[in-house]
Amino acid sequence: METTAQHGARPALALLATLLLVSCAGPSQEWTRPGAARISKLAVLPFENQTSAVRPGASVSELLVSELLASGPVAVMNPSEVADLLRRENLDPADAGRLPSAQRMGRLLQVSHVLQGAVTEYRYRPGLSETPVVGVTARVVDVATGDLVWTASYARSGSSWRQEGLSSVAQSIARDMATHLSGALGDARAR
Repeated sequence: METTAQHGARPALALLATLLLVSCAGPSQEWTRPGAARISKLAVLPFENQTSAVRPGASVSELLVSELLASGPVAVMNPSEVADLLRRENLDPADAGRLPSAQRMGRLLQVSHVLQGAVTEYRYRPGLSETPVVGVTARVVDVATGDLVWTASYARSGSSWRQEGLSSVAQSIARDMATHLSGALGDARAR
């Protein structure tokens, strides 16, 4: 009799684990313009911080650069070069909301595409145990045409029982964004 009860518990546990994973993933949307040109060189601008947290925009954009470099098919401009060029032009990379248009920035940085974004949520949700919650939007502009060629938005919550932090949830979002962008607009010659 115990064996039957144990076998019945396994599917229930598997279902519970699946539901927990799905609930942590959160909604996401990704879009790629059909026929968009492949990225030959991408500049990732510091993400705008639309939260009350300190520096999540810079942190998320740095995570995204790391994930893009790890994914391979997208050549990414060194973020310190981007920041230096912006400073030389008297543009504050820390104030992403006040930077010029992506097309103008791309011409200044001499890249084919510019990735901009915003962190819309970066906090611990109160409750019995605090749950990390991160929301990120991103978009890529083709510098030659000024067209929006890729967008993504993610909202994801972590798990307090697995002791995930905000950076772990943000890393997961950056990895998923990089994977989608690399598959959609990555250039195999960039490897």
